[in-house]
Amino acid sequence: MKIKAMRVWTNKFYSLFSVILFVLLVVVACDKTQKIPQLNSLTDTSEDIPWAYEGINELKKGDILVRPNLNIFPGTALVPRGMGFGHAALVVKGYRHSNIDSLLAGVRIIESIAKDVSPDFQIREISGLVKSRFDAFNNDNFDQRYTGNRYRLRLPLSEAKIDSILAFALAQKGDLSAWNASKAFSDNSFNDSLVAIGLRENWADNASWYCSHLVWQSLFYITRMDADANGGYMVYPNDLIKADLFDNTESHQGRARF
Repeated sequence: MKIKAMRVWTNKFYSLFSVILFVLLVVVACDKTQKIPQLNSLTDTSEDIPWAYEGINELKKGDILVRPNLNIFPGTALVPRGMGFGHAALVVKGYRHSNIDSLLAGVRIIESIAKDVSPDFQIREISGLVKSRFDAFNNDNFDQRYTGNRYRLRLPLSEAKIDSILAFALAQKGDLSAWNASKAFSDNSFNDSLVAIGLRENWADNASWYCSHLVWQSLFYITRMDADANGGYMVYPNDLIKADLFDNTESHQGRARF
């Protein structure tokens, strides 16, 4: 009887422990204002050059728009105030305006969206802000809900390089959105074999993309610049934000928050 009672008590203990652990994980995952002390030193690179400038009034073609993801995902770089999976997109056509909503509405972007829409719209070119009751035509990925938690990333590239980056990204329209997509690198025999038999246009081509992956691959294919802060298997939105390629300097504003 004592052994049976002990087993019952043990089972109850582990059940209670599992419930408490689950609740703690949910609380952490839902905390949209995560405090990360080790990131405090990243807010300023010097007294005069901030880690991220505050506010924007212009977006140029080739700019990258990013929202940070939760910091609990394995392999992600750490960025404060991440929400959900975050998001990333490339600006195809720029615009200038002092009002952020008008600025976003005036630009065109290319992005991969993880929504239940037709394959024709999973990799899509669309306005940076547009409202529609149909997911395929609606874009609120960077709207006012994310004020102060959106990033504009920019590299000092030639117009020819920027045009080539955008041409690669735009060529992926009609592909699928998928989280199991993987980075591609040159001198890969498997990728080269797919190109040889006509299943891919080039070694960086793919049949599926997730948002930050499309941005990363477009940039890497043309410039060989690695915009993944930690070089992991996946490239998260946080990895783009933290990449030192976008660090601000005296002559270039690479990272801004708005």
